[in-house]
Amino acid sequence: MAMRKKANRSLILLAVLFVCAAFCLYAFQGQWWTRLLLYTAEAGLVGALADLFAVTVLFRHPFGWRWIPHTAIIPKNRDKLIEGVANMVEQQLLSKDLLKAKVKQISLVEIAIAWVDRRPGGMLAEQGWKLVSGLLAKLDIQGLSIKLDEQARKSLGKVNLSPYAGKALKWVMDKGNFQSWLGLVVEFAAARAADEQTKLVIREMLGKEKEKFVNQGSVFSKWLKKMAVEIAESTNSLNLDDAAEVLYDDLQNLINDLRNPQHELRVLLQDMLYQLADNLQHREDVSAAVNEWRDEMVEKISLLPSIEALLGNLRQLLIKEPGMQLAVQEKHSVNQADIKQLINPIIASYWEWFKANEETKGWLEQYAQQFVHKMIETEHAIIGVIVRRTLDSFTEQKLVHFIESKVETDLQRIRLNGAYIGSALGAAFYLLLYGVYEPLLSLL
Repeated sequence: MAMRKKANRSLILLAVLFVCAAFCLYAFQGQWWTRLLLYTAEAGLVGALADLFAVTVLFRHPFGWRWIPHTAIIPKNRDKLIEGVANMVEQQLLSKDLLKAKVKQISLVEIAIAWVDRRPGGMLAEQGWKLVSGLLAKLDIQGLSIKLDEQARKSLGKVNLSPYAGKALKWVMDKGNFQSWLGLVVEFAAARAADEQTKLVIREMLGKEKEKFVNQGSVFSKWLKKMAVEIAESTNSLNLDDAAEVLYDDLQNLINDLRNPQHELRVLLQDMLYQLADNLQHREDVSAAVNEWRDEMVEKISLLPSIEALLGNLRQLLIKEPGMQLAVQEKHSVNQADIKQLINPIIASYWEWFKANEETKGWLEQYAQQFVHKMIETEHAIIGVIVRRTLDSFTEQKLVHFIESKVETDLQRIRLNGAYIGSALGAAFYLLLYGVYEPLLSLL
């Protein structure tokens, strides 16, 4: 509002200045400054009026005159504006790629952990207790173990592991930056090979190979080989120290070459892994071999003892504690007050373990990111729907007021700029005409 007042005052000032300049031109005829003042005031007034008209016709008809063409541009193009804004928000400001990139920059698991930690104390343990205690009293360990074992073996026997293994391997290769992992292996090998002990190991290995070569064959062959080796060593044709040094240098050069991600061995290894993933997915003989191994494992390994022991230990952990007498009601129902005193520290302890276990959090973060990315992929269009419905609820007057209120200051500055720049151009034109062009014309 303050900027609007400044723009209006500048317009009024230029109008008054224009009237005064016209009067001075009549009263002080022949004076150069009267024409300069008139040029300046006239150009500034025209610029201010033109920008006032331009700013006004964006939002409304000047003086309510609807017959003037190209006015009230925003109300006339309300539908196009709404569609444009919705598309801009959906496709640019909040595009799928941008949302995925932003989600990737944050840790969803850490945000969830922080949210839980901000909750009132004991909330996590209370919710965990409600879940566990509801199942504890009715838990039939033996029956449940048998059912879980049967279901696990049955389900595992029906699963064709080969395509899943192929997809998993290909996903790891695509998403896991295989060359970066391979680079870490190369650096590890480089660190181990750089140790002087490596050279000694190579020297020892060559010595063993020499002894193996000399001691193989018949007695005459051994004698002949021994004589040949001794002659070669005496003439320095065979020098194990030099050979070890050369092999060590070649090993260092090979490792340095392997640091290049485009090295043929690294590329070959990557291609072979991709080929393996493809074979696991599409070759029937490979799939049959994997499934045969699966069937052998299912037959040889029984899950029942493990499941029963796990459930039994869990139940014993939850309902018993050394030095503590539990209250047990009839029909072996569990006293919830005692169990609650045990389960709450366990849940709290597990929660602290989870927060400190980066591997588990990373695994969970991976699945959370995949879930959010899938939601973005399938539900992204709802952003445009929300924007369209929100803007559709705006009447023409409300839409005009909403937009105008956001750019009011800048629009009024445009008016001020029109007045200032127009005045400056008017003065510049006068100086050019009467200070340069007219004297030059008289001279010529």
